[in-house]
Formats: sequence, structure tokens, C-alpha cells
Amino acid sequence: MSTRTPTRTKAAALTMGMLAVAGTVAGCGKSGAAVKPLPAVETFQPGTCRDLASGLVDTLRITRRGDHGPGGVRSVATDLIPPQDRLYEQISHAGEYAPDVERVTTAIGFLRLRVDSGSYDQRLLTEVTTATEALVRRCTPTG
Repeated sequence: MSTRTPTRTKAAALTMGMLAVAGTVAGCGKSGAAVKPLPAVETFQPGTCRDLASGLVDTLRITRRGDHGPGGVRSVATDLIPPQDRLYEQISHAGEYAPDVERVTTAIGFLRLRVDSGSYDQRLLTEVTTATEALVRRCTPTG
């Protein structure tokens, strides 16, 4: 014979349910999708893509850092300057990839401008990441 009262049984069931939900949410992470590892420069197609590779990989590495809070995003914006400069210098030689490179450098520029003006929005970082990942997919055989 159980010594549990109906109230204790309900409380135990509620606690177990909350733990199950918490475990599911914790396992999902931010978006529920696994982040692909950074591509190696050697995996980029030879030529223009390989020339762009280090700037693209650096951009992804910086945007994937976990310091995207109010203070950390300023560091992200500052750290994106060197890859933005390198990519910008390659636009005129990027041929068919030039519009994609412009999208990446422009996205970085808007992010930096909005961070400096105090009007940062998370969607700006998302655009930098999205634009960079799209060009990486075009430039690597496995996408």
C-alpha cells in the first residue's frame, strides 16, 4: 500500500514533467540545429574561392563566438574589420562571386555601423552569417 497522498503524487508527476521539458529544451540549443564545423581553406575550390577562403572562414569563426551580448557584440564588430577589409579588396577580382562578396562586406559594414551608433539588432549578425555561409556553400564542393 502506497503512503503517497494524491497531492504528493500530482506534485511528483508535475516535477517529472517539468524536468522532461527542461531536458528537451536544453538539448535543443539556440536553434535546435547542429552548427557545421568551419571549413578548411583547402576545401575551397581553387582560384577565386580559395583566395576568398581565409576571409570567409575568419568571418564565420568570429560570428560563431558566444559573446553576442551587448558588450560582446562590440568586440565581434571590431574583430570583423580585418576579414571585411581583405574581402573588400578582392571584390574587383571576384568575377561571378563579386555580388556575394559585396553582400558579405556590406552586411559586416551595417553591423559595425549599427554597433557604433548604439542601434544594434541581432538580425544584423544573422545577415553576416547567412551571407557568409551562402558564399561558402558556393565555394566548397560539399557546401
